[in-house]
Amino acid sequence: MGSSPTALEIIGYEEDSLALVHEEDDEKIESHVPLVSSYNDHIRPLLDAVDKLRHLNVTKEGIQLPTIVVVGDQSSGKSSVLESLAGINLPRGQGICTRVPLVMRLQHHPSPTPELFLEFSGKIVATDEAHVADAINIATDEIAGDGKGISNTPLTLVVKKKGVPDLTMVDLPGITRVPVHGQPEDIYEQIAGIIMEYIRPEESIILNVLSATVDFPTCESIRMSRQVDKTGERTLAVVTKSDKAPEGLLEKVTADDVNIGQD
Repeated sequence: MGSSPTALEIIGYEEDSLALVHEEDDEKIESHVPLVSSYNDHIRPLLDAVDKLRHLNVTKEGIQLPTIVVVGDQSSGKSSVLESLAGINLPRGQGICTRVPLVMRLQHHPSPTPELFLEFSGKIVATDEAHVADAINIATDEIAGDGKGISNTPLTLVVKKKGVPDLTMVDLPGITRVPVHGQPEDIYEQIAGIIMEYIRPEESIILNVLSATVDFPTCESIRMSRQVDKTGERTLAVVTKSDKAPEGLLEKVTADDVNIGQD
């Protein structure tokens, strides 16, 4: 009987398949596997393992996990970016819409019928695309109260839908300096504390959402990012509202005023 494969290498790819070759009993055997199948077989289990560890709150024990953390000043357009990735509607409105860390677990799902559910406070609550925004608001009120305060207790949204990327992201409250009626006076300090907790670990990838209408070096989210990632090695910027930007947006995005990645 032949031995187990001792080597594996990618020798090329076609539009919908990946050519792999391994050596077995000194004989090279080439096979073609679908790209999605190869990805799901090798990467999806790793993402699932990380999600399970995150669910067990291992970070409280000092174990850091690779995490995509979404940050931005209030009204920077974070919701629009996340909605485009997940293909769903998130809560909208004036003031802080995200009042707890929202862990978004996106999973490609071959079925034409999406599956959506929330996990919080030891419960699993099923929802659907038409009602997911309301379900998030109800769960947020249960976690953080029905006022305008925030909480560091995370809320997990699982979206299993055909065509979505396999990603897990943590959306954090938008940064605001001036409290509005019903918010605590130290709202900025509370939000900043949550953000720094998530972006400080070197395992975190910082997805910084910036409005094209503002001066990037003055953005509070950029200031926080630079505190923990001075070279911009793990910071990626997404610029929103480009249709409202003044002339010279390209020069503004590619300037060296701040060390960030661009997309």
